[in-house]
Amino acid sequence: MNALLHRQQELDLLTAALDATGHGAGGGSLTVVTGGIGMGKTALLRALPELAERRGVRVLTASGAPQEQAFGFGVLSQLLTPLLPAPGGTVTPPGQPADPPAGSELLALVAGHADRKPLLLLVDDLHWADTASLRWLARLAGRLPRLRVTLVAALREGDPGEDAPGLHHLTGRAARVLRLRPLSVGATADLVGARLGRPVDQACARACHEATGGHPLLLTATLDALTAAGPPAHGERLPDARDIRGIRPDALRERLAVVLRGQRPPVRRFASALAVLGDPPAPTEADAAPTGADPAADTTRTAGHAGDPGRAGPAGEAGCTGTPWVPGVPGDTTWAEDPVAGRGAETAGEDPAGRLAGLDATGRAEAVRVLRRLGLLAEGPVPRFVHPVVADAVEEAMSPAEAEAARLRAALLLHQGGHPAERAAAQLLAVSSCPEPWAQEVLRAAATAALRRTDPEAAARYLRRALLLSPPDGPARADLLVELATVERDFAPRAALRHFTQALLLLPDPAGRARVAGRIPPFLLADCPPATLDTVAGTAAALGDPEGLTGADRRSALRLEARLRHAAVAGPAELAASADRLRALGPLPPLDGAADRERVTVLLHGAVLAQRVTAAEAVPLAERLLQHEPATPGHVHTALPLLTDVLVAADSLATIGPWLHTAHDRARRDHATVPQALTAVELAHLALARGDLALARVHATEALDLGAADWATPRTLAAVFQAALEARDAALCERLLAGSPPDPAPGHLPSLRLLVRGSAAALRHDLPTALDCYLDWGRTAERAHWRNPAVAPWRSWVSALHYRMGRPGQAHDLMDEEYARALAWGSPVAIGRALRGRGAVTGGEPGLALLRDSAAALERTAHLLEQARTSLLLGRRLLTAGQEAEAEHRLTHAREQGLRCGAPWIADRAGRALHTIAGCQGADAVAALTRTERRVAALAARGTSNRAIAERLEVSARAVEKHLTQAYRKLRIDGRAELAPMAQLLSPEGP
Repeated sequence: MNALLHRQQELDLLTAALDATGHGAGGGSLTVVTGGIGMGKTALLRALPELAERRGVRVLTASGAPQEQAFGFGVLSQLLTPLLPAPGGTVTPPGQPADPPAGSELLALVAGHADRKPLLLLVDDLHWADTASLRWLARLAGRLPRLRVTLVAALREGDPGEDAPGLHHLTGRAARVLRLRPLSVGATADLVGARLGRPVDQACARACHEATGGHPLLLTATLDALTAAGPPAHGERLPDARDIRGIRPDALRERLAVVLRGQRPPVRRFASALAVLGDPPAPTEADAAPTGADPAADTTRTAGHAGDPGRAGPAGEAGCTGTPWVPGVPGDTTWAEDPVAGRGAETAGEDPAGRLAGLDATGRAEAVRVLRRLGLLAEGPVPRFVHPVVADAVEEAMSPAEAEAARLRAALLLHQGGHPAERAAAQLLAVSSCPEPWAQEVLRAAATAALRRTDPEAAARYLRRALLLSPPDGPARADLLVELATVERDFAPRAALRHFTQALLLLPDPAGRARVAGRIPPFLLADCPPATLDTVAGTAAALGDPEGLTGADRRSALRLEARLRHAAVAGPAELAASADRLRALGPLPPLDGAADRERVTVLLHGAVLAQRVTAAEAVPLAERLLQHEPATPGHVHTALPLLTDVLVAADSLATIGPWLHTAHDRARRDHATVPQALTAVELAHLALARGDLALARVHATEALDLGAADWATPRTLAAVFQAALEARDAALCERLLAGSPPDPAPGHLPSLRLLVRGSAAALRHDLPTALDCYLDWGRTAERAHWRNPAVAPWRSWVSALHYRMGRPGQAHDLMDEEYARALAWGSPVAIGRALRGRGAVTGGEPGLALLRDSAAALERTAHLLEQARTSLLLGRRLLTAGQEAEAEHRLTHAREQGLRCGAPWIADRAGRALHTIAGCQGADAVAALTRTERRVAALAARGTSNRAIAERLEVSARAVEKHLTQAYRKLRIDGRAELAPMAQLLSPEGP
C-alpha cells in the first residue's frame, strides 16, 4: 500500500524547503512533523531522500529509541558520523558530558560540508532523543537560516518525551510544523482501492473509515488481515462493514500495548478505565460537537497558533511561521475545553472513567489530551477509543487481578452514579466473585431492564451471574433460582426445570415450595424426572385440599392440582376422576382466578379425553375459559394450551383461531422462542382441524426450526407428528423421529413413534405390520382412557386394514363401536369420519347411503381434508355402481378439495377416476359424430391447423370451422385443448 496517498500537501511543503536550501548561500530551515501513533510520519520522512538526491542534496538520517535515551550524543552520533574524516570515527563517546568546543567543531563541520553540497538532516522519533543531542540540534536550528542545511524532525504527539525542556527549546525554533491528521473518507477509499486492486464503493470506504477513524496504521493493519489470503478476485464480494469492524489485528495490539505502557500512570489508569467501561452511550445530536471542515483537510497549522491552520508564514506558505511551537499544547479542542462537551451525557465532572481512574478534572483532561494526541481516541465530545484493538491492548497490559478489581470498582461506581443497571451489570459479568448485596441488586435490575427490551437471554445471563455470586443455599438463592427459571422458560425450558427443581430443594416450608412448583410449566412437569414429580406431589399433599385453603395457599394448591392431573394423563384410570371432579364444581365452575381456570382447564381436558362429557357440554365451558384469558405468549406455561385440544375435538374453531394468532404474534415480537414454538404447534393443530395440510406443515416446520424437538416431548408435539403423517411428509417424519426423545419405559402414553411406524407400513402396503402398530397404539390409548374418537380414531384405522385383509366382520364391529362413540360425543367431524368408515366396509346401496350421510355431516364443518376423503371414496363407489353423473360431481369436488387442502394424492386419484368417466362418455359422443366431423376432429386433435385440414380435405376453411364447432358441441368440450386427450378415440382405429 502507498501510505503517502493524499499526503501531497506535506510533500510539497518539504520540497519547497529543500529547494530554498539548495539555492543561494543560506535558506536552511527546521520543519517538525507531528501526529499521533501510526499517522505516517516515518513514511513521510522515508520519501524525502529520493526527492533530495534528485536535487543534489546529501541526506543524513538518525532515529531516537527509548532504550538509548541515557546515552549522550546517541542521536547526534548516528546523524553526523558519516561526515567525520576518520573512518569509523564517532562523536563524543556515549556517557561523556557535552564539550562545548566539540559542539562548535561539529557545527563548523556541518557548515563546511553544506558549503560544498546542501544537506538534508532527517531525525525520526525526536521525542526519544537524548538530551545532549537535543541541545546540539537546537544550536544548529538557530544557525539554519545562514546554512545550506534543511532539518526535518518527526515526533509523536502524546508521548511523555514531548514535554522535555530540551525538546521544547528545539521545536520552538521550527519554521513550520506539519501536523498529520487522519485520512478523509475519499483518501480512505483510494487507499483501500489501491490495496484491493480495484475501486471500492462509498459504503465500503465509509465502513473502513468509521472502523479505523481514518488512521493509516489501523487501516493498513485491517486491510492486511482482510487480504491475508490475497485480494478478492474480480466479481468476489468486497468486505462489508461487519467484516471490517470485526478485525482486531494481533500485531497491532502488541504495538499499541508497548506505547501505552510507556505513558505516565494517570494516562494508563484513564486508558484502563475506558477499556473496562467500554463505549459510553452515544450522545444525542444536540450533544454532538460541531464538526466544521473535514479534519483530514487540515494537514498544516501555524506554529504557536493551534487554532488557526490557515495563517500564512513569513515565506508565504500556509501553516509556516517563525513563531515557536510548543509540543504538548493540543492542536484541537479537548474535552475539558469544549463548551459543547458539557452538554453531553457524561461531562467531565460526572464521567465515570475519570472517577474510576482516580483523576480530578484537570488530571482527566490531561489524560484525554494525551490519548487524543496519540490518535487513540475517536473524534467527538465523549472519550472513546478509535478502534476496539486499542481496548484490547489496554486490557492485555492489565493483570487478571487488576482487571477484576477495576471491573468491581467500575460496577460499584456506575451503580452509585445512577447509570443504567445493564451497564453496571456488564462489569459484574466479568468478575469471579462479589459477595456484596449491591451486586445482586444490580444484576437483578439489569435482568428486569433486559426483559423490558424483550431480550430474555440477556436477562438470564445477568441472573446466572447473580447466582454464581450468591451464597450456595438459603431462601435468597431459591428466590434467585425461581427468577432465573421463570426467564429461562421462554428459551431454555430444560434449564428452567432444573433450576425450579433446585429451588424446591432449598425451601423448607410447603407453602414456599408450592409457589415454586406452581410456576413450572405443565408440559415440562409431565416429562420431568420421577423425583421431581414426587416432590411436587408431596408438596401438594402437605399443603392440603384447595377447598380448605385461602389466599396464596389456595392458589398454589389449585395450580399444583392442575399440574399433577395434567401429568397423570399419561397414567391409567386417572381421567374418569377428572370428570367427576369437574362435575363436583357445579354447572358453572368458578373462573375468577388464573389458578381456578388452570384447574378447570385440566379437568375439562381429562373429561373430553375420557369422553365423560359431550361436545355440547365442553364448548361453552371452554369458551368461558378463553374469554377470561388474554391472548399472551405466557399461556404456554400454564394449562391453557389444552383448550385448543378441547375446541378442536368439538369442531369449535371460530374463537380459538384469532386468540392463538394474537398470542403467536406477541411471542414473535418478544423474541420468546418457546412460546412462539408451542403456539406454532397449537396453530398446526388448528390448521389440521380445518384440513389445511400446507399451513399445518408451515407451523410444524416453524416449531421444529425453533428447536422444539430438543426440549419438547412427543406428547407436546402431537400436532406436529399428526401434520407430518396427514401430509405424508417423510422428511418431516424423519426429522421428528431423529430429534424427539425415546418413548418412556412404562408405556402408559400412546406412542407417537409407533403411530409413525404404522403409517409408514400402511403406505408401503405392509398391512400386517401396520395393523400390529395400530392395535398396540389403540390398546395403550384404551388403558390410558383415551376413548374419544375425535381425539384418537384408532378404530377407523384398524377397521380399514381388517377390511383390506379380508376380515369384514371385525371391520364392521370396530366401526359400529366407533360410530356409537362419535354419536355420543356429538362433533360433526367425528360423526362424519365414523360414517365414512362404516360406508367403506359396507357394500352396495347401504354403503353408498352411509357415504352420502358422511358427506352431508362433513359439509357442516371446515375440515376440507375429511370432506375430500369422503368425496373421493363416494365418487369411486358411485363410478363402480355405474352412477356416472353423481360420481363425476363427487370426484370433481374431491379433486378441488384435495388441491385446496394440500393433499395432491387425493386430487390425483380423483383425476384418474374422472378420466375414466371421460373415456366412457367420450366413446358414446364420438359415435355420434358424422364421418367428416370425426376426420376433422381427429386431425385437429393431432395439432393440424384449420388451413392445413382444409387443404388436405379439399374444403374451405369456413367448412372446417363449422365441422369443428359441431364436433365440440357433440363431444361437450370447449375447444382444441380438450381434443388432445381424445385423439385415440377419434382415430380411424378407434371406436
